[in-house]
Amino acid sequence: MAVKKAKTTKKITTPCADKKMSIGGQAVIEGVLMRSPNYYAVSVRHKNGSIKTTTAPVSSITTKYSFLKWPVLRGFVALIESMTLGFKALDFSAQIYEEGYENKKKVKLTKAETEKKAKKEKLEMTFTYIISFAFALFLFIYLPVQGTKLLEKALPGLAENRVWFNLIVVTFKLAIFFLYIWAISFMEDVKRLFMYHGAEHKAIFTFEDGKKLTQKNMQPYTTLHPRCGTAFIFLTMIVSIVIFVLLLPPEFKIWQRILLEIPLLIPIAGLSYELLKFSAKFQDNIFIKILIAPGLAFQKITTKEPDAKMLEVAAKSIEEVLKLEKKHKPAAVKL
Repeated sequence: MAVKKAKTTKKITTPCADKKMSIGGQAVIEGVLMRSPNYYAVSVRHKNGSIKTTTAPVSSITTKYSFLKWPVLRGFVALIESMTLGFKALDFSAQIYEEGYENKKKVKLTKAETEKKAKKEKLEMTFTYIISFAFALFLFIYLPVQGTKLLEKALPGLAENRVWFNLIVVTFKLAIFFLYIWAISFMEDVKRLFMYHGAEHKAIFTFEDGKKLTQKNMQPYTTLHPRCGTAFIFLTMIVSIVIFVLLLPPEFKIWQRILLEIPLLIPIAGLSYELLKFSAKFQDNIFIKILIAPGLAFQKITTKEPDAKMLEVAAKSIEEVLKLEKKHKPAAVKL
């Protein structure tokens, strides 16, 4: 008589069991966002000196639509989801920052006034996004293309050479971006943001080396991290040159480039993501070091040495996601 084999379940091990668990972050207003495989935490320094923290699970649309995990597509999805999470973190940090001022002024609002204020802020935010998008199109598409066309007077035949035309367009974009970041880095608020960016990197380095997140352990580390988003920016520049040469001829009008460059962000971001993952696996290789060198050099502008209180905030953010990961109970898979 045949014996029916009982169904068994196999548990997926929690990422906490993996010493190489990946943690990434982002600086926000007077605080730091940290993200682990399953959770994120945003810790912000309040005006009264305390640290306010919010946490939540990380959700991805790829769990519902598995095809979005395919190479290239997953990179674009990761970019959009990271930006969305970044906006949430910035919104939380802005609320804590404003709360400090409101408490100081002892401002009390009625329920109706609070709802009115929320609607006004939502409208202002939407308007800000629209203006920012239009400004980005002007700054990173219109100006680079027009600047390249002006060079044709000095370099006859430039508009007929796809490679050189698009190479110069991307160079203009990189120069504009670099000058913009360099210019705003002198603003006091931006300086503090870049200091928190440095604190984020020091905390991640400490975690990756398996050390306790103490001031003494974090302080010696550099603020320059090879997996920072700045490396991704430079990789997108390299990938965009290839794609632009293939798909965007010099004779295209501005409106044609705008209509095509926006959807081309999908393959550009996707391929750059794959290249970033590849470089992370072989970051000790001399060619990979050369590839990520510009991103590390650029971090000398986007990161600053943090103070002790900023390091404390970054450590708090990592500690919160680690606590959640430790308690995380992954779903069992039926075999």
